[in-house]
Parts: sequence; C-alpha cells; structure tokens
Amino acid sequence: MTERSGEQPVRTSAELFSVAGKAALVTGATSGLGQRMVSVLSAAGATVAFLGRRRERLDELAEACPGSVPIRCDLARIDEIDRAHAAAVEALGPIDVLVNNAAVIHGGKAEDEDIETARETLETNLLAPFRLCQLVHPEMKEREAGSIINVSSILAHAGMGRLPQASYAASKGGLRALTMELAAQWGRHGIRVNAIAPGFFHSEITTPLLERWPAGEEFILRNSLIQRVGERSDFDGALLYLASEASSFVTGQTIVVDGGWTAR
Repeated sequence: MTERSGEQPVRTSAELFSVAGKAALVTGATSGLGQRMVSVLSAAGATVAFLGRRRERLDELAEACPGSVPIRCDLARIDEIDRAHAAAVEALGPIDVLVNNAAVIHGGKAEDEDIETARETLETNLLAPFRLCQLVHPEMKEREAGSIINVSSILAHAGMGRLPQASYAASKGGLRALTMELAAQWGRHGIRVNAIAPGFFHSEITTPLLERWPAGEEFILRNSLIQRVGERSDFDGALLYLASEASSFVTGQTIVVDGGWTAR
C-alpha cells in the first residue's frame, strides 16, 4: 500500500461535481436520455459534442445548448464512428468524458428474432461503444485522466421474460462486462470506466414496447420499490457523479437507476 499524500481540502458540492472546462462526447443525443445528458453536461459547464442520425434534432439541440457541436453519425458503421470522433476532437480537443448512450431495441420472442436485426442491435449497442472507447483511449492515456460512462440496462442484471428482448439484453450484458474489463485494463492509466443501468422510464425507445403491452406499466409499478416510472431527470445525478471528480476513486462499477426494480 502506498503512502497517503494527504487529504484533499474540503470542497463544495459545486466544486466536487464540476465538469466545467471538460470536453464531452455523447452518443444517441437525438432522443430521450441522450438529449437530457447533453443538456445537463452543457449546463454544468462542459463543452459537448454529440452524435445522432437525425439532422433536424441535432440542430435543435445545438440551438438549445450554445457552444455544443452536433455531429451526424450512424453508429452501425465503423467508418462513420471514426470520422465522428475525429470531428469531435477537431472541434473540442481531446475528449475528457465519453458517454456511450446510443442504443436500438427490437422486442419479440427470442426464438423469433431475426439474426440480421440481432446483428444490428449488437453492432450499435456493444461494438460501437467499444470502438469509441478505443478511439478516446490514446488521448486519455496521454493525459492520465478520463471518464467513460456506458449506458447499460437493468437487463444486464436480471431477465425480464414478460417483455422479451434477447438481443438487447445480450448487448447490454456485454456492455456491462466490457465496462469492468476496460476498467481493469486502463485503470493504471488514470482512465475510469463505469456504467449507468436505467430501469423503466418514459422515453421514445420504450413507448412502442409499452404500447404493444397494455399491462406493461402496471407490471412495472408492481415490481418497483418506488412507485412510478422513471423520468429523464432521474439520471442527472449519476451522470454528473461519474463525469466529475466526485467519483475519482470509482471505476468498473454500474450505478443502477431503476426505482428499486433489481433490489426486489
């Protein structure tokens, strides 16, 4: 065990959770949770580049967050990921915070899932985050600092069954494992890799599933300790915690934000 270098002075909460001056890259920014994450990081002082496929929504978010940089990107294409990262670095400089949030979801019984659809799910939800982690690694290693935040899911912790989505669950389980492995490999370089696992919340990605399952919300509430469906703002604290120095000694972990679903 190394000698202690001395306690840090007590900081205010604003100082502890500050992301002022940091360059952040967020994927999946044109809907739901991603939009909120861009807005929260920008409001907290970070300069944010964000990726998405829908140009109109990218422009709308850029207008709402002055100084941010919208970049159109299809995460199912590796060449576009490399180009988008290069554009983000050109605009912001080296990335301090990477948020891998983008995801696709296709419901249906496992035995009926189309393999090509499953492949698209894995490419977008798992391989794209892995590639972006590889791309930011050299710049974070050089500075011996950086925070990578992967958005996983409670399906990486528990089977659902009643709401079948096998390829999505596989992709998020893989992302959780990737989070731990990258943390183990890169911790010595000062790079922290953590995840946030959302439970059920109102969003563009969950609405179609719940519409096909009329009893879905009742099922969610019956199995949640906090009796409501989540809101996008419920992730603000976990995001700022992992992006800031407040979590400077935390890596390889997943913060589950699910209203107590997995605590049952």
